[in-house]
Amino acid sequence: MDTSLQIKNKKRQFIGLAVLTVLLLTAAVTLGTMVAYEVPFRYDMTGQKLFTLSGDSLSCLEELNSPVRIGAVYPSGQENPYVSSLLNEYEKASEMVTVEYIDAEKNPSALAGYTLGDVQAVFNGTLIIESGEQVQLVYSDDLFESGSSGNLFYGEREITGAIRYVSSEELPTVYFTQGHGELSVTNQLSDAIRLLQLDAYAVKTCVLLQTGIPEDADILILAAPRSDLTEEEAALLRQFLEQGKSLLLLLDPVMNSNIKRLDVLNGLVNAYGIDISNNYVVEEDPSYYLSTSDMYLIPRYGAHEITKPIGEAERLVILPLARGLGGVDYDESKVTRDVLLLSSDRAWARTDVSIPDEHKTSRDVSGPIPLGMAASRSNESSGNISSRIVVLGDATFACDGNVTVQANGDLLLNSVNWLLGGRDRELIAGKVINSDIMIVRGNEFVRLAVICCAVMPMLAFCGAFLLWRLRKNR
Repeated sequence: MDTSLQIKNKKRQFIGLAVLTVLLLTAAVTLGTMVAYEVPFRYDMTGQKLFTLSGDSLSCLEELNSPVRIGAVYPSGQENPYVSSLLNEYEKASEMVTVEYIDAEKNPSALAGYTLGDVQAVFNGTLIIESGEQVQLVYSDDLFESGSSGNLFYGEREITGAIRYVSSEELPTVYFTQGHGELSVTNQLSDAIRLLQLDAYAVKTCVLLQTGIPEDADILILAAPRSDLTEEEAALLRQFLEQGKSLLLLLDPVMNSNIKRLDVLNGLVNAYGIDISNNYVVEEDPSYYLSTSDMYLIPRYGAHEITKPIGEAERLVILPLARGLGGVDYDESKVTRDVLLLSSDRAWARTDVSIPDEHKTSRDVSGPIPLGMAASRSNESSGNISSRIVVLGDATFACDGNVTVQANGDLLLNSVNWLLGGRDRELIAGKVINSDIMIVRGNEFVRLAVICCAVMPMLAFCGAFLLWRLRKNR
């Protein structure tokens, strides 16, 4: 056979094989793309597992008894990729969860299908989470936060909390008392209230002398009362506790001798072996306070179910100014008392706040100083039903801007859960959004797949063919 004819045949075979290879690669990419959109398989390659649901979220979804609808309000094509990817995980994890995307500008009537109550407007980026007649709105500002460690994504915490809230058949009720100069629930405790709601609590307020203690109250919270209770209010609280209910007392330190003692309230907690006399605590061990101030305490943890999970997770509670707690004699046959938070041995408490000296004196109480206590008491008059109280020597840790720092929110929720009887839940932490994360979805994925599996191989083929031609012509 003629040599030139052989070369032409080989050339045709080479070109035909190359074209066939490109066609097969293109077909494989097309088929793979179609399968990828149909098969519910994904692998979360983010360092913080941004799109992997925690065990707490999965347990919440497994316990659903009624359908949950999630309406994500975004303009068409402008969905937040972090939110939509996470919502996809919820929808895949439970058949009880359905997600729909609503373009409120193009289709405002779609919002009419949700029970929005008194809500006047729903903004883009809002998630409407509904089950039955219960509805919770999660706003974009609730999902993302800028912190010192980077941008934080609170999507799982907010969505799981909202699902838990709307799907709960009966919500335990927490009341914040008012009338004694307590912290404002609207201006100072809004973050704490939101955390409680995300943990499926109904949160309300009451004024003891006006309304008494409402019948639906399960837990009362006294957040930094500045004036003492009346004897009538103390009697109401004793009766409340004798019914097996619970009390959370948050106290601030006393640094001014003009502030009166809370003697009536102290008498109430004395029955649980706890003393709340006026004082403030100074920490002298640098390992147990923030570098900015020796009064911003980082306490040690006692062996209690409130603080044990925080310690095991190696997270910190930060108390911006604290009051030390003391102990008094109590009936050990009725009362069980445990220390939750404790200062170092080098700390000291000033009980005579009129002393002007900034340094420790012989009249100050040496550490370790209890900063938080939990106690339970059986009540014979109520058939030995046990009541529970938690006393923490700081209220500022629960204020807006502080309760979301480190494990402060865990301390609050763990305390309330223990007071209710021992809910086994942990606060889902925010996850850091790293700058090296790349989310590829939809048309972007198709384009990237075509470039990687078709265009780049074609360029390689063309380069190889050009090199072959150059070498052939030598």
